[in-house]
Amino acid sequence: MKQLLLFLAILLPMLFPVSAWAQVTNMRVGSGAARIRIVLDIDKAATFKDKSSDNLISLELGTEVKKTLQKKISDETVTGVVLEKAGKKAGILKITLKKPAQHKVIVLKNPNRIVVDVYRIQIIRTSKDLGNGLTYTFWQDDMNGLPVRVYALSLSPDSKYELRPFSGAGSANGRGRLTRAVSLVGARAAVNACYFDTDGWVIGNCKWNESVFGVESTPRSAFVIDKEGKPSVQKDLAYRGTATLPGGRVLTILGLNRQRIANDLVLFNRNYASGTRTNEHGREIRVSKGRVTEVSAKGNMALDNDSLVLSGHGVNADALAVVRRGDRVAVDQTLGSRMADEARLVVGGGPMLLEKGKINVRSREEAMAPDIAYGRAPRTGIGVKADGTIILMVVDGRSQYSAGMSLKEFAQYLKRFGAVSAVNFDGGGSSEMVLDGKIMNRPSDGGERPVSIGLGVFRK
Repeated sequence: MKQLLLFLAILLPMLFPVSAWAQVTNMRVGSGAARIRIVLDIDKAATFKDKSSDNLISLELGTEVKKTLQKKISDETVTGVVLEKAGKKAGILKITLKKPAQHKVIVLKNPNRIVVDVYRIQIIRTSKDLGNGLTYTFWQDDMNGLPVRVYALSLSPDSKYELRPFSGAGSANGRGRLTRAVSLVGARAAVNACYFDTDGWVIGNCKWNESVFGVESTPRSAFVIDKEGKPSVQKDLAYRGTATLPGGRVLTILGLNRQRIANDLVLFNRNYASGTRTNEHGREIRVSKGRVTEVSAKGNMALDNDSLVLSGHGVNADALAVVRRGDRVAVDQTLGSRMADEARLVVGGGPMLLEKGKINVRSREEAMAPDIAYGRAPRTGIGVKADGTIILMVVDGRSQYSAGMSLKEFAQYLKRFGAVSAVNFDGGGSSEMVLDGKIMNRPSDGGERPVSIGLGVFRK
């Protein structure tokens, strides 16, 4: 029996010889918005030589081709694909083009394949040194068959520029077009930043030095520059504020720099407006250096740079009614982190995208709304590299030019730029980058959407 098996093992290869070189077993063609993909399935690893010209992609393959394989394609870029025999152990793949197009050849294993991507778009990545540690990059890329456009500003650790938040309305709470606001505040460049409500209410922890623009009580991530000037992304920052009245009663501050509602207690500062914009159905006190300097039930108390105003309605108005001019009132505020409380800059958004060099999209942990957490959309975000370089990034979406990105895809591109930590900002129609007075991207609304907070690049 053993002798018979040995005889068959010797005889069968002689009767049915197995090819010593690779053979193409199948050819497949797929199409996406950004590219056409041709896949050759091969039974063994194979080599190729690219002999392409302007209107013909031609690959000489070290593979056996048993029969001609052909695909006719009705497309603005590719008209046809044919695989032909070119010798005993050679083949040639010809892809006919209507116009010159970029292509990429990829050799894959397990299973063995040769993949040719023919791009309907140009794959472009250009960078421009703007001087003093500031660099602008434009990247038009194929993202798994979809076109995407990425815009990035990079600030080196020794940059002569710094980041500062500013109101989209220019000088007070409200919304405005980023190009106009950038001109008013004197920034060289800017992107949109925090989320906001339709009346301009800032939704996100946002401050510059001791000047607070808005707060968020839901624990969320934020970009932070600490008191030493080191940038980072911090998670689970949440605002908590209290006012301690004479006699020791402690009131919880329910909001900052926003419209006052029923039974509310809102803290106002000069970043909101020239006044609180409230009506007479409440009570307000001005606090300066821990003492009450003014009380009023008229509403719309004036705001200045040297004081805070507590505005109460309903039960909180009743609580403020016992306070008199000259009384001590302690206003305490925290983001739940000493580092963030002492930081030069805090700009909140959410969710976190990268943490310690790994993708960590915390949409559920940060209670992000479904329209932010899911699907592809225009995106704005910020990342930090290991050496302290800061990356401001905007991605176009909702157009034939750029499909937008999911949060995970956005995290992947920030990582490809070298970021080890990153956080998402407001996106959709708000996503915008302005540089030297020019809108660099294509906002998905067809024009600028008025935004509440911009993050600007200023000369130090």
